[in-house]
Amino acid sequence: MRGAPVPGVSGIFPPPVPGALSFRDVLEKLAPTRPPVARLGSGGVLPAPRPPMRPARSAPAAKATLAASIRSAANTAGVDSALSVAVARAESNLDPHARSTDGRSVGTFQMTAATATEMRRRIAAHAVARPAGPDDVALGVGYLRYLHDVFGRSARLAPGVRTVPVADADERRRFAVAAFNAGEGRVARAQARAAAAGGDPTRFADVRPYLPPITQRYVDRVADYARAEGTRPPTA
Repeated sequence: MRGAPVPGVSGIFPPPVPGALSFRDVLEKLAPTRPPVARLGSGGVLPAPRPPMRPARSAPAAKATLAASIRSAANTAGVDSALSVAVARAESNLDPHARSTDGRSVGTFQMTAATATEMRRRIAAHAVARPAGPDDVALGVGYLRYLHDVFGRSARLAPGVRTVPVADADERRRFAVAAFNAGEGRVARAQARAAAAGGDPTRFADVRPYLPPITQRYVDRVADYARAEGTRPPTA
């Protein structure tokens, strides 16, 4: 034994008593239990908890459901259903979450916030009947209905800008589709330019050269989609 003896301590430890708690046992019982430590991910960050797995819905099934909703809205609005689906396909490929590269156009029909707001105002004022379905579909089909009406009469859009009424229904569809892409004012100005050049402002073929090339291609693409939609086998 090293050092001087301490009074009252013999320097000899008593033998352990069977079943008695040791000092270490007491400390372990008093220490709070700790939850298991999660492993750190890359960068030393705890991984986010994973949500429960849900069966994924196939893209074709989701598009088929959306197309059916558009057809229903078109029927209530008095708009050609094949043309309505074709416009939606050209705009977003039937993706309700689509967004333009500049972020200004969103949804199935790629409507801007300004156009959507104006359509809500027209619907509230009963200038346009609201088609059936959710807003994303109803506003797009409603806008198409509005454009059909605008080119079916002489409508003043701005000082010095007025549409020329298009009597033929097929021709009017082409004007409405062009206006969906370029705006009704630009199409009305193209009508005026065609008339000034001696053309027929109610024939899309005569007005077409005065529209932007992107709009000309857009009208052709929608026409192709509408033909394909028209040959779609009827659902049960």
